[in-house]
Amino acid sequence: MIKVIDLFAGPGGLGEGFTAFKTENGKLPFSIIASVEKEASAHRTLTLRSFYRKFKKNCVPNEYYQYIQGEITRETLFSLYPKESEAALEETLQEPKSLGTDNLEIHSTIKQRLGKEEEFRVVIGGPPCQAYSLAGRAKNMNDQKYNAKEDIRNFLYKEYLNILCIVNPQVFVMENVKGILSSKIAGESIFTQILQDLTDPNKALGDSSPGIKYRICSVVTGQSFGPGEDVSKVDPRGFIIKSEEYGIPQARHRVILLGI
Repeated sequence: MIKVIDLFAGPGGLGEGFTAFKTENGKLPFSIIASVEKEASAHRTLTLRSFYRKFKKNCVPNEYYQYIQGEITRETLFSLYPKESEAALEETLQEPKSLGTDNLEIHSTIKQRLGKEEEFRVVIGGPPCQAYSLAGRAKNMNDQKYNAKEDIRNFLYKEYLNILCIVNPQVFVMENVKGILSSKIAGESIFTQILQDLTDPNKALGDSSPGIKYRICSVVTGQSFGPGEDVSKVDPRGFIIKSEEYGIPQARHRVILLGI
């Protein structure tokens, strides 16, 4: 089993992709051990989908669909299947949790669930995009009091770095909006800084102890970037995934960083 830690999970779309992946012999190798999300309605969906996955294919109870159709309450559904509902709530940390605010509990829970050092682990997730998106930045420009250096959303990716240092995953996936490529703070590219920090999370957080270092790879072009290498030689456009090029009926473009 490959343990997955899902950060800034939202309603769980990225985690759905990992947990739905099957090997050639039909096995499901990825299992989410912790999903972290602070927004209440997204957390409800995150927990409900976790509940759904606790049942084998074709064994999802009729009451699940009754709830979806509004015929019974969520409380009734969960009370009928206490084992599965408790497992789902455990996976999503019982309630909404915020990285940066609830770190003591989040970090402690993740450490408890990691298991043996030699087990494979993956960290996934995308820090909130409002500060990077074109729409968000346009809104901020109209706010005379806005200061990018004081907007903590610009630096929430460092909470992602914290988890990398705790988990030491063999692989991580960070997702964000295309606007992050052109976002700047005090004239400096935030994407360039994120790339450099992800190659050496310990160093980026001021930790002098040796930690795992990563190559940041593009799944589109195959280009990669490692610790100490000249980030100016990296073409940021190579990290853009265009969903319409992969058979998905929508023009959704996202930046995907694969750390190995």
